[in-house]
Amino acid sequence: MRTPSRVASGKRDTGTGKTGRALLSGVLAVSLAGTMALITVPAQADPKPPVIPSQSTVDAARKAAAAKAAQVAAIEQQLAGAGARLEQLGLQAAKAGELYNGAMYRLQQAQSEAKSAADRADRAEKRLAAQRQQIGRFAAATYQGGGDLAQIGPLFTADGPQQLLDSAGAARSVSQAMQGSYLRYTASQVVTNAFKLQKDQAVTKVKAATEEAAKAKAAAEAAEAEQRSAVAAIAVQRKQQIAQLATLRNTSVQVAEQRQRGLEELARQRAAALAAKKAEELRKRIAAREAAERAEAAREARAEAAREAAREARAEAARKAREEREHKNNNNDNSSKKPVKKQPPKKQRPGTGGKRDDGGSGRNSRGARAAIDFALAQIGDPYVWAAAGPNAWDCSGLTMQAWRRAGVRLPHYSVAQYEQTKRISEDELRPGDLIFWSETPGDPGTIFHVAMYLGGGRMVHAPRTGRPVTIDSVYYWEDPDFFGRP
Repeated sequence: MRTPSRVASGKRDTGTGKTGRALLSGVLAVSLAGTMALITVPAQADPKPPVIPSQSTVDAARKAAAAKAAQVAAIEQQLAGAGARLEQLGLQAAKAGELYNGAMYRLQQAQSEAKSAADRADRAEKRLAAQRQQIGRFAAATYQGGGDLAQIGPLFTADGPQQLLDSAGAARSVSQAMQGSYLRYTASQVVTNAFKLQKDQAVTKVKAATEEAAKAKAAAEAAEAEQRSAVAAIAVQRKQQIAQLATLRNTSVQVAEQRQRGLEELARQRAAALAAKKAEELRKRIAAREAAERAEAAREARAEAAREAAREARAEAARKAREEREHKNNNNDNSSKKPVKKQPPKKQRPGTGGKRDDGGSGRNSRGARAAIDFALAQIGDPYVWAAAGPNAWDCSGLTMQAWRRAGVRLPHYSVAQYEQTKRISEDELRPGDLIFWSETPGDPGTIFHVAMYLGGGRMVHAPRTGRPVTIDSVYYWEDPDFFGRP
C-alpha cells in the first residue's frame, strides 16, 4: 500500500525546515560578524588622483618666475645706477666748484692788471701835465721877451753886435729846448693815450671776469643743490625699491636691505682690490726707477773715483819725474843739498756723483713733509666748494694751504697749480707731489681735481660734497692724467 504523499511531504518539509533554519542562522551569524568587523576597522579610502598641471599652466608659471626675476634684476640695476648717479652728481658739483675757482683766479688777475694799468695811466698823465706846464712857461717867456724885436734891440746899445750875438745864441738854445720839450710832450701824450686805452680795456676785462665769476658761482650753487636734492630723492627711492625686492623675493625688508648692502660692499671691495693692484704696480715702477737712479749714481761715483785715481797717478808720475830731473841736476852741479821730498797731495774722497735725493716734492724733504703733515691734519674736515680752510676745504684749497705751510705759494685753482709746478711722469712721483685729473686727456686746461701723493699708491685729498678730506688709493676712481712737483 502506498504512503500518502501529503504525509511523506510533511516529513520532508520538517527536515528541510530544520536544515534551512540552521543555514539561516549561519548566514545571520556571518552577517553579524561582518557588521561587527565594519564597525571596529574602518575601510581604507580610495587614493585621490594626482593634480597634474597642464603644459600651459607650467609655461605660465615659468613666465611669471622669469618676470619676477627680471623685476628683481631691474630693481638691483636701478639701485646700482642710483649710487653711480650720486657719485656722478658729486663729481659734477666738484667740477663746478673748481670752475668757480678758475673764474675767481682770472678775476683776480684782471683786477691786478687793471690796477697796474690805472697806475701807469695816472703816472703818465702826471708826466704829461708837468710837460704841458713846462711848454707853457717857455711860451710865456718867449712872449715876455718881445719876440724878434727884442733880439735886434742890442744893435742900438753901446755893446753893439757882441750883445746881439750873445742874445741870438741864447735864443737858439731856448728854441731848441722848447722844441725838445714839445717832442717829449708829444711822445708822452701818445704813451698816455695808450695807457688810458689799456686801463679801459682792463676795466672791461674786470667786468667780464666778474660776470664770469658770478655765472660760475650760480652754476656751482645749482650743482650742489641738485646733488643735495638727488641724495634725498634717491634715499627715498632706494627704500621703496628695497621693499619691492623684499616682496618679490618673499623676504623681509631687513634681509633685503642687508643683501643690498652686501652687494654694494662687494662691488666696493672689488673696486678697492683693482685700485690696490694698480697702486702696487705704481709702487713697483717708482721703486724700479729709484733703483735705476741709485745704480746710475753708483756708476757715476765709481767712474769719478777712477778718474780721480788716474789724475793722482799722473800727478805722482809727474812728481817723480821732476824729482829725478832735479836729482840729476844736483849731481851734475856737485851740490851737497838734498832734494826736498814733497808730500803727495791728499786724496779727496769722491762724491756720490748723483743728484741729492730731496725726498720727493718741492724744494726739500722738509718742505714736502710739512705740506703732507698739514694735509693729513685736515682729515675728516668737510668738503665745501671754494673753501680754503680753516675747517672746510675743496681740492685746490687744501693743496694750496698745505704747500703754503711749506713756503710755496700756489693759486687756489687746480689748472693754475699745474701750470706753476714742474712736470713729472707717473713713475717719478714722490711724497708731496700733486696729482691732477682732467676731463680731456692731454689737455691740462680741463683739469678739475687735484690731490697730494703720500707714497705707496695713496693720496690725501678733498674729494667732493658729501665726502670729507680723506686718504684714498690714487686709482680709487678714474686714473689721473697729470703730475706736478711744486
